[in-house]
Amino acid sequence: MVFRSIHRMTEADAEVLRAFVRDTVADAGAKGAVVGISGGIDSAVVTKLCVDALGPEKVHAVFLPTDSTPESDYRQVEGMCQQWYVSLEIINIQGPVDSFRSLLIEEGDNPLQAGNMVARCRMIALFDRAKRNGSIVFGTSNLSELMMGYMTKYGDGAEDATPLYDLYKTQVWEIAAIIGVPQEIIDKTPTAGLWAGQTDEEEMGIRYLVLDKALNVMEQGGTDADMAEAAGISVEKAAEIRRTVKIMSHKRSIPVHPKICVGRHD
Repeated sequence: MVFRSIHRMTEADAEVLRAFVRDTVADAGAKGAVVGISGGIDSAVVTKLCVDALGPEKVHAVFLPTDSTPESDYRQVEGMCQQWYVSLEIINIQGPVDSFRSLLIEEGDNPLQAGNMVARCRMIALFDRAKRNGSIVFGTSNLSELMMGYMTKYGDGAEDATPLYDLYKTQVWEIAAIIGVPQEIIDKTPTAGLWAGQTDEEEMGIRYLVLDKALNVMEQGGTDADMAEAAGISVEKAAEIRRTVKIMSHKRSIPVHPKICVGRHD
C-alpha cells in the first residue's frame, strides 16, 4: 500500500488559517482574540495568525510565566509582541500554582501532577482576560500533541478555537516560516514550560519528525509495520504510539455521556 506523505504547507494554507480566525471571531460576535504566548513555536504561530487575520489592535497576548521560566522566554515574547504591535500582559502565576501544590500535591507525586496545575492556572487567567475583553481564547495545541494526548485536559487543551488542530508539529514549523515567525523561535527546542528543563520530545520519548511520519501512516489505515517502516522505528514503538493515541482519545472529545431519549418522541 502506498501512503501519502505529509502535506507541505503553503501560503494558501496560511490564508485558510487566517480566514478561520476571522470567521470564528465574527461568528462569535467577539471583539478579538486572546492568546497565551509562551515563547514557543505553537503560540507564536497562533499569535501571528491572529494578528494577520484581525489586526494587532484586536489581539491580546498574555504571557504566564512561573519563577522557573527562563529569561530568554521573556525576551523572545516581548520581542515578538513589539515586532507585531501586539498588546502584551505578563502575569506571573507562581503564587496560585504554589497554593494549589500545597493543597493537593503529595510526597512522591510524578512531576507531571504539579505541571498540570501550571497549565490549568494559565487557562484560568486566559479565560478571565477573554471575558473581560469580550474576546475568545485561541488555543495552541497541534495535531501531533492532540493525538498523543500531550496536553493538560482543561489546561492548555482548553480553548474556544484551535487553529492548529489539523496540523502536525512539522507542519506548524512550515507555517511559521511562511507567516514570518522569527527563526530563533522556529529553531527553539519545544517545551511546555511546566518545570525547569522540561522538553516535549524527551517527555514523549520520540522526536516530532519521527512521530509525525508514524501518525500520518496510522491515520491512513497503516499497520504497525507500515508505521515502523515510514518512521524508521521498531514495530513495538509503533504499537506503543497506536495504544497511546487510543488511550488518549478522551482528551480530544467532549465528555462521554449517556443518550437519554425517553419521552422525546411520544
